[in-house]
Amino acid sequence: MKALNINDLTGSIDFFKTLDTNLLADMLSHSSIHNFYQGQILFFEEDNLEKVYYLIDGSVKFYKVDRFDNEVFLYKLFGPKLIFDLSKFGNKSIIRCFANAEFDEDSTILAIDNTWFEKHYLENEGLMHNVMKESFSMIAQLQCIINRDVVFDGTAKVAHFLATDLHTYNRLKKHEIAYMLHIQPETLSRIVKKLARNEIITTDKNSITIHSIDRLKEIYE
Repeated sequence: MKALNINDLTGSIDFFKTLDTNLLADMLSHSSIHNFYQGQILFFEEDNLEKVYYLIDGSVKFYKVDRFDNEVFLYKLFGPKLIFDLSKFGNKSIIRCFANAEFDEDSTILAIDNTWFEKHYLENEGLMHNVMKESFSMIAQLQCIINRDVVFDGTAKVAHFLATDLHTYNRLKKHEIAYMLHIQPETLSRIVKKLARNEIITTDKNSITIHSIDRLKEIYE
């Protein structure tokens, strides 16, 4: 377990930079920091949590398991990012998880006491502003999930991923991307080759370069 360091948080993470120093110090006195390895579980669906988690670095995938024990991918968070469900606050003092959360790489988590967090985010304008900003980002991501799973076909899924998050696409392995988009790796390869033949993108061994963002958008808009 690492020692908590205000300077580390305020120096590198926007969420903490704007917080009052006294408030941040009080938060850290009600927090602990933990290191996790790839494959470890942060929480399971329906667990009751008494902590709010901030992903300092690393990544976490969120998924559900259907009645046939198949893993259904929902989304992935890369640090730094708040792991937080605003709708739970004001309803219960304990948060019930909506999905399973598993670390996709070695990661660091700040675990904040839920009771402290609920009290102070309602009382402190700066903290509330930061929480709302993170929540709006999550809403946008959930909208993407709806489009991905309900509206888009395979080509639209790939085009949208490339147009909106090329950096993440290029850092992941192809089987990871296929898993996230709920398509087969072979399907992903065919779509990428088609986009390259149409001169919308260029591919090499390690990355993709986009030549026409507008043509990508035409596929899914």
